[in-house]
Amino acid sequence: MKLSRKALIRFIVIFMTIGIACQMAIGLQWHSQTTEYNQALSSELVTSSHRLNHTAQGLINTLKSCRTTECLAGTVIDTQANTLQQDIKRFKHAASMEKTTISLVGNTLYPQLELALVRFNTERDHQQLLQTMLQLLPQLQTTQQNLAATINNDFHQSQQTLFYRALVVFLIFGLILSALLLLLVTASKQKGRQSDHAQSDVNELANQLESISVNEITDLLNDISTPPAQRRIFANLSTMYQDVEQQKRNADLYRQLYTLIGYEIRGMTNTIQGGVRLIAQEAGENGAVLARDITLATNTLSELADNYNRLISGGNSASAGNVTFLPLMSELLVHLSAKTQHSQRHLECHLGSNLPGEIEGNPTSLFWVLFLQLSNAISAQNEPYILFHINTESADEVEQSRIIFEIVFLPSNSLNLLDIKNANWQMLEEKSGINDEWSKAILSKVTRFESTWLKSEITLNDNDQQPQQANMQKLRIGIDITPKSFHQAERSLENKHLMICTDSQLQIDIMSKMLARYGATVEIIRSANDIFKSLNRINDFDGIIITDTIKGIQLKSFCKTLHSRLKKSNKTKLFLAASESSTVQDTHEFVDRVFFTPFIPHELVPNLTEAMQATEEADEQTQNAFLIVEDDKVQQFLLKKLLSKQGYDAHTVNDGAQAVEYMKEHGADIVFMDCIMPGMGGIEATKLIRQREQDLDVYHPATIIGATALTSASEHKSCIEAGMDYVISKPYKNDEIIKVIKKYMAIKKIC
Repeated sequence: MKLSRKALIRFIVIFMTIGIACQMAIGLQWHSQTTEYNQALSSELVTSSHRLNHTAQGLINTLKSCRTTECLAGTVIDTQANTLQQDIKRFKHAASMEKTTISLVGNTLYPQLELALVRFNTERDHQQLLQTMLQLLPQLQTTQQNLAATINNDFHQSQQTLFYRALVVFLIFGLILSALLLLLVTASKQKGRQSDHAQSDVNELANQLESISVNEITDLLNDISTPPAQRRIFANLSTMYQDVEQQKRNADLYRQLYTLIGYEIRGMTNTIQGGVRLIAQEAGENGAVLARDITLATNTLSELADNYNRLISGGNSASAGNVTFLPLMSELLVHLSAKTQHSQRHLECHLGSNLPGEIEGNPTSLFWVLFLQLSNAISAQNEPYILFHINTESADEVEQSRIIFEIVFLPSNSLNLLDIKNANWQMLEEKSGINDEWSKAILSKVTRFESTWLKSEITLNDNDQQPQQANMQKLRIGIDITPKSFHQAERSLENKHLMICTDSQLQIDIMSKMLARYGATVEIIRSANDIFKSLNRINDFDGIIITDTIKGIQLKSFCKTLHSRLKKSNKTKLFLAASESSTVQDTHEFVDRVFFTPFIPHELVPNLTEAMQATEEADEQTQNAFLIVEDDKVQQFLLKKLLSKQGYDAHTVNDGAQAVEYMKEHGADIVFMDCIMPGMGGIEATKLIRQREQDLDVYHPATIIGATALTSASEHKSCIEAGMDYVISKPYKNDEIIKVIKKYMAIKKIC
């Protein structure tokens, strides 16, 4: 390449300008680092460290000089101790914000100092606090000195780096400028050879790309001898591969979701349609059970739709927060139970004793990953009994816990939890299904996700049969999470004596362990005859729980007979643990309460406690007048039916204006008020009723219960401000209605 004198001078001037600009940029960086160094010396981290040492030294001096009883009992030491606690919190907060400067991981100094202050607040041992402070003060001072040294070293190293960088730039530009003339002479000769070499490189690269794999691309990027231009090409190609893989994962996710949700929607729609037809044809007591099926199906469908909508609108990539763990497991169990009922199989659930209350994560992605993993496992097996077991183990990281989800497929329900746990489990070869990398990519705040299939051979010793060998399989899923709190089992069943009647060893083991954990004393009865033999001491029991899995009895006749025997007892309640709704249709009128399996302890125990404490209130029921204000005829009918089943008679009106007139003429003790209605709504009607009560100085104003399908806080606030006592959500729920009425009656007794 030939250049004129002017072109060459212009090129040199441009090159020198670039060199000067580089030196100026380095100078600006020098000035910027000096400013950052001054800011670091006056940062919150350094200031809080200095303040912490100063406060600690002041507390030590006070403890040393304070010898009299009056001094020790004064508030000066407490004030300084509280100030020291606040300084520790400020320093730890500042350290967490500047982890590049200082790290407190594994540092026991500040926990020891906080522990000493907590112990002092409890034990008031001034001498022990002084000794501990004297032991920890040198470490505090060393930490402050190390912090200052770190900042100084970083500043000097950065200045030294900039100096050498400036020197290197100067030398490089000098050498390059000196070599420009020589290169200019030889450039024209090399042009031809470079063109040939470039063409050869392009051909070689084209041949590589025809058969290259992802692993080969990674190896080339890790090879330092790869030319920069090729490195850029391979880096872009690797990014494209990753994008394609992500699209494949998303496509696979949506494909599975479409299939699964389509299946669930079809099943639930059939349940709803069949239930509605039967309710329309029959007016008997079976309607209550069928209504339960319809409600469960519609709620499940609603939850699936909400979860699905959140997921496809970016739920799996949304920012993570705190997940309430046990309610999420309840939701998961409802869907798994529905899936097993479709295939006529029996599902049991056992929860460990140290489960988290809240965890970090995204509830939508966690729900769907577990649901897809577990439901696929259930579909792949056909054993009649399934155990869903949740427990915790220690994780690799100290601040995390490992939650273990196991879905165990059993050939019999004669096994207990210990037999299942201690079986000789062997790892199976990987089965087809959802891989762990896909699951981990969907989850957030999860550092480890691992699923394993295992199998074991076990000896079955069923009654009246020879021992025989059988196979078990289970899917084990381990997820490392960060717990925010842990669930504490309150002993709300303390001093309660319960009888459990079931011939399933697995149910016996699960139910007895669960109830004993909450303080109950449990007695196991394995046959109906043994229950009748125990009737002479029936008053010793607070409740009898019968399962619908007992073989050899007619459940309706058995419950009816036992119910008549228990009428003489004012204490003992009869409960039915039902695995499916069909077994409840003819028996629910002979038991005090029906609980559906599988059990979740934090849901079962409060309901069981309430059921045992329930008392007859027939006299009070007849003395209370009820008014239903509802424009929807179906909701009006359902609420009136719910109240009639509890022994209450209610009058109904269609809008707020009619409600106001009815209250003027007749009055009512409890009013169920729909908040939003055509014409006069519930909020306006409530204001008028309250105003009239105030004008007449009514001694016992009516209890007004607002009902709304909306769930916003502003809607509830408007109802309360209008004068409503409570606000419940529609559709009406039997348990919620009963709780509100009992609360009203309790307040009435106090008044």
